[in-house]
Formats: sequence, structure tokens, C-alpha cells
Amino acid sequence: MGLERLLLLSCRSPFLDDSKIYAPMANLYLKSFIEAHTNAQVTLGDDSYNLDNLEYFRPYDLIGLSVMTPQREEAEKILQLIRKYFIDKKVVIGGPHVKHYIKEVVKQPWDWIVPLDGEKPMVGIINGQTDRFSHKYVRTGIKFEGDFPRRIVMDDITDPRILVDVMSKDDVATAPRPDRTSENAKGIIRSYHYTLGGKQSTTMMTARGCPEQCAFCEDAMTPIKRSSLTNIALELDDIKALGYKGVYLFDDLFALSVKSSGEVGALLKERNLIYRCNAQARYFTKWGKDMAKMLAETGCYEIAFGAESGSQKILDNIRKRTTVEANYNTIKYANEHEIIVKAFILLGLPGENKRTLKETETMIQYLMNNNPSNDFGAYVFYPYKGTQLRDSIDRGEDVGLSMLVSEGLGAYGQSGGNTESGVIQTTELDDEELVGFRDYLVNTYKPQSSKVKWQENQKYRQETS
Repeated sequence: MGLERLLLLSCRSPFLDDSKIYAPMANLYLKSFIEAHTNAQVTLGDDSYNLDNLEYFRPYDLIGLSVMTPQREEAEKILQLIRKYFIDKKVVIGGPHVKHYIKEVVKQPWDWIVPLDGEKPMVGIINGQTDRFSHKYVRTGIKFEGDFPRRIVMDDITDPRILVDVMSKDDVATAPRPDRTSENAKGIIRSYHYTLGGKQSTTMMTARGCPEQCAFCEDAMTPIKRSSLTNIALELDDIKALGYKGVYLFDDLFALSVKSSGEVGALLKERNLIYRCNAQARYFTKWGKDMAKMLAETGCYEIAFGAESGSQKILDNIRKRTTVEANYNTIKYANEHEIIVKAFILLGLPGENKRTLKETETMIQYLMNNNPSNDFGAYVFYPYKGTQLRDSIDRGEDVGLSMLVSEGLGAYGQSGGNTESGVIQTTELDDEELVGFRDYLVNTYKPQSSKVKWQENQKYRQETS
């Protein structure tokens, strides 16, 4: 059977209050790449599918699912139904869940499994050339000896369904830009509703990868691969043509250097697009206030950065390679240049105790008092596989926290404005204390990102008073 009709599906996220905020960038990139290298008809799908009406899947020969760990149960439901009712259809799974949970994925009846970049393997599947891809996947972890990291083998899986081929820096630089011009792609993109500064906005990426060593992150120490400035300019033209006025640059770290970030910022300014980007305190403050100045001058409306904690002890324990002072200065410099700051906070990292929680609260007080438009997201840490902390736990090492269950849902933000619970505890604080403190922060300082949570709490208090 030929594989001429392909559905690239974004799985539903039933654990969220609203999953229609950020457009599915990975599938937009895949669609363009596949169409440039095959004759397949590629259709983008989103969460409008109905598992009680499987006619949605009938037109397609091949169905590709991009899966994050919290979506794994939804993906398995789709697989089981297709196996039951459409035995001739082929199904392939990719995405971050596959990369780090490969042992679980190979136990399921997928036709192909793509743990890393999906572009070349998907072309190989459609063109019937899968034999040239590796049928082995070695998942490595990072272990530090002093200040020196070394990679160690965590999983070594051989399976004929596994397809591996990683995009090089040149591949990423020259890859076709993501589809924002077909009617199918435009319909999908417009079904999402992200706003920035009150303006209808959308998402894009200018680079993949992150050079940092953070022990809690699956993407730590991955090489940076940038799109070409030519492609970025064309993407921005596509975004303008769709009528958007703002962009969230979804790179793990956009604000890395004044020079490279400024080149992209200039392209945004030329098109009168405001933007939000991701930052890291050490890079953001490396040049004093120059980074904040450049971002402001090129239209940056907001930065998001992983502050993680207000405790230097915690930052050192997780190899954040920054300081609490830099966290404060990031807030200060950005706000002085009228850039809004959203800080991401993780509670329950190694070494967390009542004193470190208080230090984090002090930093949040400064954030929220410095500019009333500032925001924060506070969550209880989840030890995903693929992080240095989880790999250490799985090796039986004492990292100052332990898991109460083998796996949780794996979603930091959950419906009702809640966070993950019942998964970890630190040496000094149990799960109830961590979740309780998180809810205290949300209800006390009322961040916009957790509005559902504190508004519900206010309503309950009014009704019971």
C-alpha cells in the first residue's frame, strides 16, 4: 500500500483548561519538509478529532502523532482505535515523550518510532527508504564529575521500527520554513488564540537547542541550530500576511547575545511586530542593561525566564549557573526598559526547605511589586526522564528528593490552575507542604498565569463567608 496521504496530528491535552493557545510548530515544520521531499499529500490535524467518530481518520494512509509525556494516554487511545478499526493504516509516533520514554514506547504496536528529529525519518517512511535509518536508539544521560559533564548510556534499545536521523546545523538553516500559507495550515493556526499586549499573536522558532546544564531540564546541553535570517524574514512575512501583530519566539533561549538576538529583533521591528522571548538571567545581565535596551528598542513586550528559585543554594544544586542577584537584576533591567517579566518558579528542587521557600517568596514579592503587569508561574518540580535529576534517581543516587510514585501525569500546568502533586518530596518537605506553599503563593500574589486558581479560591471564600 502506498503512503500518499499523511495526517500529522496534534494530540488533545485534556489535562489543560485551554490547549488552544500555542500553535503546533513541530507539525508546521514537518509538513513543509515532507512536502519539499515527497509527493505526499500532508494534512495538519488538531484536537477537533472525535474518538467516537473515527471517520476523521479514514482518508489517510499514514498517521503521525507528535506526543508530549502528558499526552501519552491520549496517543495510546488513538493507536488502539486505529489498530482495531483500520488495520491497514500505518501509525508513527514522535515527539519528546518518545525520546526519553523509549522503553515504554517500544512495548506498544506502533509501526514506526521516531525518538529524535522527525523530518528525515518521515520522508524515509513515505518514500519507502526506512532501511537506511538506524534501528537502534541509545539514550544518553549526563553525569557530572566535579564541574565536568560526561555522557553515559541510559537506554540501549534495538528495534526495527526505530528510525533515527538528526538534523545538522546546515539542515536546520536551509530547511523550508514552516507552512503558514496553505489553507489547511492557516486554518489550524487561526484556531489558536494567543494574545500579547492585547494584540492577536502567534508563535515561531528561530533556533533549536539550549547550551545550559540545568539538572531539571530534558533539553540541557543540546546544540543550538539556527534558522537562516532569510528564512526568519520570510516566516515573519507569512505571519504579517495572516494579520498577526505579535510573536512569541519559542526558542528555549532567544536572548543569548545582543548581536544574534538583535539581528532577529531588527527583522521584527521592520515589520512592526511586538514580541515575547525566553531569557536566562546570566545571559540577560551579562552585558549590563544592553540586552534589555536592545530588546526594548526592537519591540520586545515581555520576557519569560526560568528564575526557578530565590535561593542561591537551590540554583547551585541544579546547575543553573546563575545567581539570585542576576534574577533580581533581570527583573530590574527589563522593567526599567518597560519590558514585562514572567518568571517561572519550580518548588521541590533538591535542597528545598522552609527557608529556601521563604527566599523564593521574597523574590516573588519583588517581582510583583516592581511592575503590576509582571507575572509568574509556580509549579512543583516533576522529574521527567531525560533530566539529570531523574537519571540520578533511577540510578539509585541520593539527590535530596525522592519520588512517591513511578510516574505522574507529567504536566506542570493542569486544569483548574493546579500543579503536579503526589509525585515528589524533598528531604525536609513532603508533597503536601510543597503543593500547599505553591497554592499559597498563587492565592496571595495572584499571578495572571494562574488566574483560574485564585479566582476560584476567591469565589469559594465569598460563598462560605
